[in-house]
Amino acid sequence: MKVRLIHIKSIHNKIICLLLTAILFANISFSQDSVSIEKRAIAMQLAFYKKADVTKIIIATVKGKSISNKFLPLKSMKVNFYVQNKNDQILLNSALTDASGKATLDVPKIIPLDENLNFTIFSKIENDSIYQNAEEHVHFKDANLSLILLPKDSTQTVQATVTEIDKNGNIIPVKGKEIKFYVKRLFGIMPAGEDFTGTTDETGVAIFSYPKDIKGDETGSITLIGRIQEDEFYGNIESKAIAPWGMALAIDKNPFPRALWEPQAPFPLIITIAVLFGIVWSFYIYIVYQLRQITKEGIPSVKSTNI
Repeated sequence: MKVRLIHIKSIHNKIICLLLTAILFANISFSQDSVSIEKRAIAMQLAFYKKADVTKIIIATVKGKSISNKFLPLKSMKVNFYVQNKNDQILLNSALTDASGKATLDVPKIIPLDENLNFTIFSKIENDSIYQNAEEHVHFKDANLSLILLPKDSTQTVQATVTEIDKNGNIIPVKGKEIKFYVKRLFGIMPAGEDFTGTTDETGVAIFSYPKDIKGDETGSITLIGRIQEDEFYGNIESKAIAPWGMALAIDKNPFPRALWEPQAPFPLIITIAVLFGIVWSFYIYIVYQLRQITKEGIPSVKSTNI
């Protein structure tokens, strides 16, 4: 009888263990499903830039949904960049986003092109533990932008030319492209006038005259910048040229003169302030001296007399 009871208890314990194990695995599976469901949304933008030195870059801007339901830049997010090669995608490189949520790829000089000489580059966020997968791509054609100075009479004219290469390797002009003209300044760039745009004609040329009152460096040189911005076929392209068209910066022999608005104050002001401080401190010293004298000598007592 006792053996049978022990056997029943053993079976009962095994059933309980199996039930607890099943519940444990169910909870683990449920928690994993919950984590996958709770992954946060992500937004990504992709931009292509061809700089003045002819190097090309792709910049991916990544923002993630925060707890407050706001999309904020994500730092240290891994972004994978791929290039389309016929029916396959080839990994070019991976990059981490900076504090502003930007990851940069240096585009190789030679990349696969389609039958229309376009290239397609993808940026992907894959298998992140917190955020959902995301994908974006750009599809552009390579073009060239050049600036040539045209010294004609007293005008300060620059010629911008936009070209591309066709399937036969011939250089052909690009018509109808808007070019914006800027001047490089110390902390950025400045539009070269109120109307600082030009459009290429059938020869791929746009002409722009720079104002004559632009300040340059000590030799009167200024850096001219032409840009094609956010074009649907070519992306962003930039070109630069240096021109002696600026107003020469006058070099001051004494860059820090003595003046109220300069680091060094004028001598009359220094003398006046010194005299005023001297008078005030002399008064304080005199008061302290008198107090010490009174303390040393004591206050004489006044004797009362009977009348």
